[in-house]
Amino acid sequence: MNDYYKILGVSENATPEEMKKQFRKLAKEYHPDRHQGDPAKEAKFKEIAEAYDTLSDPKKRQEYDMMRRYGAHTGAGNFGGGQGFPGGMGGGNFQGGFTFDFEDFLNRGSQRGSGIDDILNEIFGAGMSGRGFGQRPNPFGRATQKPTKGQDIVARLAISFTEAANGTTRRIELTNGIKLNAKIPAGIADGGKIRLRGQGNPSHNGGPAGDLIITVTVMPDRDFERKGNDIYSSTTISFKDAILGTKIDVRTLSKTVTLSVPAGTQPGTKLRLKEMGLDVGGKTGDHYVTINVTIPKSLTDEQREALERF
Repeated sequence: MNDYYKILGVSENATPEEMKKQFRKLAKEYHPDRHQGDPAKEAKFKEIAEAYDTLSDPKKRQEYDMMRRYGAHTGAGNFGGGQGFPGGMGGGNFQGGFTFDFEDFLNRGSQRGSGIDDILNEIFGAGMSGRGFGQRPNPFGRATQKPTKGQDIVARLAISFTEAANGTTRRIELTNGIKLNAKIPAGIADGGKIRLRGQGNPSHNGGPAGDLIITVTVMPDRDFERKGNDIYSSTTISFKDAILGTKIDVRTLSKTVTLSVPAGTQPGTKLRLKEMGLDVGGKTGDHYVTINVTIPKSLTDEQREALERF
């Protein structure tokens, strides 16, 4: 039969306060949360818990003391089913309810008078994980786990190039049937994410709701291309205008402006419209216009002569 007094390291006359103090000390030393992956420490803690579970209960302690005194024989690891107990106690087959079930010990901790759960919570905190005890949120079943955030909802949204550049508000419907307005900030890039806090799934234990995370897809545009905060477009002028110079109208993201093309502009030349790009992160980009030149496929005799003279 296990010597529970020896296991706890207390005398047979130890008071409940002394045993509680000693159990607190040993629990702090051997609890599996402090020795993850150490089965020897877990086994030792279970042995300590078994001893304290018995000695902290006045009735169990009295019966245990009587069994020790009269030399009852027990099975390994518990003392249920002992025989040879003095008369009147179960007809020679004593069943004192001493069989120690560790899972039951954990589940009923908050109902016992010994305050084992309070002792462990003092040491490890009210939200102790209980690792080594089947991944329990709390080893004694007490609902002390902190409220957790609800699960996030992930969605995708496709918008036009100009909507991404200037910003927009879209009405969207989630898979759970909820409809809401999603504000898309100006300058969002392809693949950018928007987080709407509290618009996700509700928490299961009183915590805040999750978030709605929207990944934005920016559709390609026929006229514009983006590189960082800069915008690129192109226009085509005649061979004559490229040689002599000209003024052309160019459409930007916000308005149409007049651009001067200097004489002698070569095909593929990029002209800059300063600060006509995107304003994102406190930095305004530029708008670059690529000049394409139309080369005539055929010339009149007069045009040919003029070019030859040139």
